[in-house]
Amino acid sequence: PKASPLVTLDTTEQTVRFEIPRDANAGYVNNQRETFGFKFDGVLTPDAGQDEVFDRVASKIVTGALDGFNGTVFAYGQTGSGKTFTITGGAERYVDRGIVPRAVSKVFSEMAKRNDGATYEVSVSYVEVYNDQAYDLLCDGAEALKGVNEKEKEKSR
Repeated sequence: PKASPLVTLDTTEQTVRFEIPRDANAGYVNNQRETFGFKFDGVLTPDAGQDEVFDRVASKIVTGALDGFNGTVFAYGQTGSGKTFTITGGAERYVDRGIVPRAVSKVFSEMAKRNDGATYEVSVSYVEVYNDQAYDLLCDGAEALKGVNEKEKEKSR
C-alpha cells in the first residue's frame, strides 16, 4: 500500500511530515496549521520484517532487563493497525514470530550464555488495555481481572 501524498517519510532524517491543506471554508482569516512534523529515534517502513522490528525496538530492552533494568514494550495504535501481529506474530511461519516470542527466546538464550554467576528471576506480564480496562492475557477470565485489579490496589496503598 502506498502512503498518501500528504504524508512524507524521510528515513534518513528519521522524520514524518503531514501536510494538511488549508480549509477554504474557514474564512478569510485562517490560522490553521498546515504542516505537522515529527522526529523519531527510528522509523520502520511498512516492509520491515518481524526480525527488524524486534532488533530495533525490543532487543536492547531485553538485554537491559538481564542487566537489572525494568523494561517495557508498549504497542499503541488504532484498531487494525497491526499491534497484535507485531507483539505476538503470526502462527503460520516461524519467521513471523512477534516481539513476545522473540523476547522470551532471547531472555533464556542470553541467560545460558552468561557466565557471570548471577541468579536470574524471570517474571512476565502481558496486559491489554482496551476501553480503559486492563486484561491480563496470561490468565483466564475473572482470575485475570482480579490479578490486575489487585496489583492496582497495592500500588495505591
